[in-house]
Amino acid sequence: MPHALSYPALQSVLEYLEIEKRIHLTSRSKFLQRIDKAIPVRANRFYIWENILSLDSYRFYVKPKQWTNKNGKLMMSYLKGRSSVNVDVAVFNTVKSSQDIPVKLDLTINRLKTVYSNLEVLIPMINPRSLPLANLSMVIEEPTNVDHGIVHSAKYVYFGTLDDLIGLEKLKTRSVREVMADLQEEFNRARDYSEEINEHFLTGFSISLSSTSKLLVYGIEKVVDELVLKVM
Repeated sequence: MPHALSYPALQSVLEYLEIEKRIHLTSRSKFLQRIDKAIPVRANRFYIWENILSLDSYRFYVKPKQWTNKNGKLMMSYLKGRSSVNVDVAVFNTVKSSQDIPVKLDLTINRLKTVYSNLEVLIPMINPRSLPLANLSMVIEEPTNVDHGIVHSAKYVYFGTLDDLIGLEKLKTRSVREVMADLQEEFNRARDYSEEINEHFLTGFSISLSSTSKLLVYGIEKVVDELVLKVM
C-alpha cells in the first residue's frame, strides 16, 4: 500500500499543478478544499471583468442576474481567503472601486494591464515584491493620476491616451517646460529611432537620461492610440 503524501509534499504538488487540474482535483475532495486556500495559486494569466474571473483557460462565470442578486458569490468564494496568487500577467477590466472586488487580494505579478479601471484601487492588491513590473499597460477613459511608484518603477509603460494623464510630467527627468521648449528638436531626432522601434510611427520625441540612454516617447497605431515610454 503506497504511503500518503506528507502535507509539505502535498502542498508542493498542488501549488505547481496546472490551475485547471488543481481546481478539478480539489473540487472532488473536502479535505483538499480545506487546505487549498492556504496554498498559493500559480497561473500565467489572471483576468477579472465584472462577472467573469479567469485563471488561464479556466473561467468562473456568473449570469448577470445572479451577479446582481448574489454579488458574484461563485467567483468571490474562490478568491476569498487566498493566501496569495502568483501570475505572470494580471488584467483588470472596468474595476472602478473596491466594491467591484470585495475581497482582499495579494497578487504577485510580472505584468499589469488595466482597462477603464482605477489604478489607486488596484495598487493595494499588488504585492510590493512584484515591483518593478516588467510591463504596465493602461487604457484610460477619464483623467487619471499616474504619479505612483508602480508606474515610476515599471520597465515599460504603455498608456491608451483616451483622456488626461495627471502627473505624467513627473515620470520624466526634465520639467514639462523644458520638454516643450525642446520638443521640435527632439521630435526630429526621434524619427531616427522609428526603425528601431519597429512600430508605425505617429509622433514623439526623446529625452536624454544619460550619456548612454534616452527616453523615447512616441505614439503607435493600434485599436486605441497608445503613448509609449521606452528607455533605450
